[in-house]
Amino acid sequence: MKRTLSVLWRHTVDQEAPCITCSDTGRSFSDLLELLIPAFDEEGMDLDFRDELIPGDTGMPENTVLLNGIPIGPLLTYAAQGEEYCHASRCRPPGHIHRRFPDASGVMCDEAPEILFRKAILLALDDEVRAGFSECL
Repeated sequence: MKRTLSVLWRHTVDQEAPCITCSDTGRSFSDLLELLIPAFDEEGMDLDFRDELIPGDTGMPENTVLLNGIPIGPLLTYAAQGEEYCHASRCRPPGHIHRRFPDASGVMCDEAPEILFRKAILLALDDEVRAGFSECL
C-alpha cells in the first residue's frame, strides 16, 4: 500500500477550488481531505496536494483531480461498482451514483456520495488497483 496520497488538481486561473462535492454530506472534496488528515497522520501517511495551472484555451480538461496519478472519475466509477451487489430492482442504487456535469461557467464538476470519495482515495493507495490503472499513470 502506498503511504502517500498525491492529489493533483489541474485547473485554469479562474477556478478557486476543485468543483467536486459530496452529494450526501455537502462537503467539498477539499473539506473531505482536511477531515481525513488526522486519520492519515495516525496511520503515518502523507497527503501531498498540488495544483497545476493550465491555459484555458488549449482544450485540456479543466478541473481535473488525479489521485496518485489516476483521474478521480474512473476511481469513482470503480468504487461505485461495489455498491451494486444486490440484483433485485428495488435494492439497486441509482445507475448514476457518480455524476459529472457542467457548472454555470461550463467547468465540469463531479458529485458523488462521500463514501465513494473515501473508497476512491483508498483505491488510489492500493498497489494492485493502481497497477490496473497503469494507462492513466
